[in-house]
Amino acid sequence: MNSKRFYKIIKIELRNLFLGWFKYFNKGFAKLTKKNRLIINIAMSCLFFLGIVFMVVKSLVYAQGEAAIPETMNNFLLGSFFSWIMGGGLASIIIRFVRKNYLRLKRALDIIVSAVSLIVLSPLYLIIALITMIDSDGAVFFKQERLGQNGKLFKMWKFRTMRRNAELETGPVWTQEDDPRITKIGQFLRKAHLDELPQLINVFRGDMSLIGPRPERPEFTEIITRTVPNFTKRLDVRPGITGLAQVRYRYGASIKDSERKLKFDSIYIDKMSWLFDFKIALWTVKTMLTGEGAR
Repeated sequence: MNSKRFYKIIKIELRNLFLGWFKYFNKGFAKLTKKNRLIINIAMSCLFFLGIVFMVVKSLVYAQGEAAIPETMNNFLLGSFFSWIMGGGLASIIIRFVRKNYLRLKRALDIIVSAVSLIVLSPLYLIIALITMIDSDGAVFFKQERLGQNGKLFKMWKFRTMRRNAELETGPVWTQEDDPRITKIGQFLRKAHLDELPQLINVFRGDMSLIGPRPERPEFTEIITRTVPNFTKRLDVRPGITGLAQVRYRYGASIKDSERKLKFDSIYIDKMSWLFDFKIALWTVKTMLTGEGAR
């Protein structure tokens, strides 16, 4: 058997096979309702259109060697359009849309969680307040000026953990290990991170978020930016009760520590997402249970 006759037989068999399948599907198609026929026709049309799009993208956008030069203006516009889509133009729009709505939904979640937590934890607030009053003289709550989003000043709430007028003689200074200004109950509150609970008030008011870079004092920010100019990048987003730097780095009490923490804060700002927030929340629970990073 010569090759021509062989290819002819193969061609005939393939045609018979195609016609057989065509009759089979046509018979089944005839039994379908008008609604199902319409759905199938739409699906087939979409597949056909996607096939054309794929061929256009393959020939114009991903041509072998150097970029293909379109022969007509229409081909040029179509090729540029698909090149823009595949090159990241559409992806960047989607990312911006998701990021924008992520921030809105994050704010809504902050309000709901902070409101519910303030109600549920109110008995714990009362217990901590009573113990603080018994342990030392002074107010139960401590308000300190911090820098928020875009450099806005606000008063951050905490349970008082130091003796009254602790900075009257020294002025603003970083907390040191075994700081003598810290009260006995204050040491426990800091170790368990319970002194941060009143910041839920700041979250509810919109000064802070549940997760974000920790708000810094304006006095320290001014000092740090002289050495670390990019430190103000942290002000691009709302500060948080907890953040990546707090759960992945030790307590910062120097300019060098602040510079290292900025790297973690920058990573968070660049990659903010629900999954990232969820990971930080889990790390925060671990940190609270182990007492890591407290001072």
